Amino acid sequence: MYLPCEVVIRTVLPNLRALIAKDLTEKYRMKQLEIAQVLGISQSAVSMYLTRNRGIAVDLGKDRDIYDRIEALSRKIFDRSLTQEEYISKVCEICRLARGKGLLCKLHREYVKPFELRECSLCLNK
Repeated sequence: MYLPCEVVIRTVLPNLRALIAKDLTEKYRMKQLEIAQVLGISQSAVSMYLTRNRGIAVDLGKDRDIYDRIEALSRKIFDRSLTQEEYISKVCEICRLARGKGLLCKLHREYVKPFELRECSLCLNK
């Protein structure tokens, strides 16, 4: 059985990186190699994110609150005003927000089909 965090690894993190890469490219004119270096990923991964070949299972950008946080994170990444600890904290905050809003529920059910997960509200904010 997949845990919600495993679904995050497969869906949310790639989409988050894709949105950050897009923001850094379009708003701050950063090159793919620069983005790869600051995110700790390969240039080819950045290219795949930008061409929407990776990170499309969920779209965090549709939620205004989440997207605002992603934009703020991108700005701090560009300004180089973010410690590694702050980056981790912000990513975890975005993940918790997405889970709390139920954005992963449908995907999580798909990953756990053999177990027929029907009435789960573990991640939802109450």
